[in-house]
Amino acid sequence: MRLIRWIVIAVVAVVVIMAGAVFFLPGDRIARIAADQIRAQTGRAVTFSGETKVTYWPVLGVTTGAVEVANADWSDKGPMFRAAGLKIGVETAALWGGAVRITELEAIRPEILLEKARDGRANWDFGSGGGTSAGTGGSDTAAQSGGMSARDVRLDKARIQNARLTIIDAGAGTRQSFQDVDIALDWPERSGPVAFDVTIRPAGEPVRVKGSLAAMDPLLDGKMTGVAFDLTAPGGTARFDGQVSTAGAAQGKVSADLGETAKFTNALGAGPVDLPRGLGRSAKVSGDLNYKGDSLAFSDGKATLDMNTLAFNANVTLAGKPYVKANVAAGALDLTALGGSGGGGGGSGGASDGWSRDPIDLSALSAINGEIGLTADSIDLGGLKPTSVSTLTTIDNARAATAIRSLSIFGGQIGGEVVLNNRSGFSTGGTVNVAGVDLQRLLTDMAGVDRLTGSADGQLKFLASGNSMAALMNSLSGSGNLKTGQGRILGIDLDQLFRTGQGAGGTTIFDSLTASWTIEGGNLVNRDLDMKLASIQARGEGRVGIGARDIDYLFTPISLKARDGRGVAIPIRIKGPWAAPRILPDLEKAIQLNLDEEKKALEAKARQEVEKKVTETLGVTKQEGESTEDAIRRKLEQEALKGLGKLLGGN
Repeated sequence: MRLIRWIVIAVVAVVVIMAGAVFFLPGDRIARIAADQIRAQTGRAVTFSGETKVTYWPVLGVTTGAVEVANADWSDKGPMFRAAGLKIGVETAALWGGAVRITELEAIRPEILLEKARDGRANWDFGSGGGTSAGTGGSDTAAQSGGMSARDVRLDKARIQNARLTIIDAGAGTRQSFQDVDIALDWPERSGPVAFDVTIRPAGEPVRVKGSLAAMDPLLDGKMTGVAFDLTAPGGTARFDGQVSTAGAAQGKVSADLGETAKFTNALGAGPVDLPRGLGRSAKVSGDLNYKGDSLAFSDGKATLDMNTLAFNANVTLAGKPYVKANVAAGALDLTALGGSGGGGGGSGGASDGWSRDPIDLSALSAINGEIGLTADSIDLGGLKPTSVSTLTTIDNARAATAIRSLSIFGGQIGGEVVLNNRSGFSTGGTVNVAGVDLQRLLTDMAGVDRLTGSADGQLKFLASGNSMAALMNSLSGSGNLKTGQGRILGIDLDQLFRTGQGAGGTTIFDSLTASWTIEGGNLVNRDLDMKLASIQARGEGRVGIGARDIDYLFTPISLKARDGRGVAIPIRIKGPWAAPRILPDLEKAIQLNLDEEKKALEAKARQEVEKKVTETLGVTKQEGESTEDAIRRKLEQEALKGLGKLLGGN
């Protein structure tokens, strides 16, 4: 929009300056009003140098030498307009009286400077009715010149080719220069429409703006004037139909059809904005636009971004980095390109497949700041497919924080905040609260595990960094907890397993499940899983490799009634890739858990036998409250003293 505004301003400035140049034609009636008339209309001094050649038949024409139109008196950047010369053709009747009709006007190697000061003054603002800064009023000059004014000029055709256009915005601190600018104007009727055809090359490729103004006079007076034009550039087209003014205002209907958005934005000089698929690699946009200075409002907006369709309203502040405040409403959104591949989906991808290593490009976060509200019927993120989505995203300096107002997924609700940070490399993190989530749907979509059912509540805190899903998952850190009510374990009947040793293929119903975990380096570690059943308790501990997509987990069900209430544990180790883990009983752990008491009993019995043999051999009799060890020690001390006494007595 800013570039289009500059193009319109350039067209108006060229019309004012070049139309005034006709008054330099020789002849008594035209020569009298030459320099003074242009100065009266623009407030700027005009200087011609070099030889002027005139032809009178069959076409009245003039070729001038170099020409300069002065800049505003507050600028020090040089002339506003300069050219090596002008070629002017006028209707022969202009020699005999009446309005001057220019049949052809062409600038030779022109240079155009459009400049805006820090305080908002613009060098193309010539003042209403013509500037008076030159010290001569327009009406006085018209009288001195026989009553002719710029309003009496008719311009059939004007051509500028291979021009250099420089745009300076001191407030924004920008300076842009464009080479090979072409401008064509057709203005056959003084009060009628003006057709224009402008080609500019911000990035080397031609960008063409072709359209018409309803009338020139209201525009020169600073009034809103009807305009319609089409913009054609590599990658797409755009159209505007409404009103504009030289004060930088525009309102009307706008539309765009971009087959290749990155190619289109690059041609406009904004660089190739490479959006993820689903966010506008190709786009169709329409709506009502209202632009005033540094603010833009877009209402009744409709957009088709690749396969996604949505409606929106937006207000944009353009001073500095654009600040966007928008509300977007969508039906079903396909954003699978943001989720990467290899995320589960029934366990179709094993560890050998891994997470996608395709780069995640969120450079678009640097383009704007703002607040964007989103509602959608559903969003497909590949591994995640939430419905009834309502979020508010706040973007600040390449960091987007999304507050989840409402989000239904896996049969439950999710709230919290998720942050995407692209300030110095990409990272993501947040806190997510879940309520009433279907465990089977969650684990099936996320890890390909479909044997656990139940409704879960919990919390997850996470942080990850990297430029691909693989990098993110392998750097994942955080913590969380989970709690469920009644649920089922499909594929095994623990009660049958303890009673008969055969439990495969059945179902285990549990009353509750709790667990907490920590995550570091893409590995989730849990040490306190606790599952309660009617007569069985199950515990779990181990590692789930989120980055490597593997698992090493020990699940231990304990029959509380077995062995006269002492219980029997059957540890089961789950180990291997997510796609095909091995599930085997852990015999070493089973012996340790189940035979520990028997082992201690055997050790105690052996100890008793040894102690009995020693006491019988030594003739030790235990006194009341004395342990076997103390009795043996006492006996040995007594015998040692006796031996010592005999030794001394013998001396």
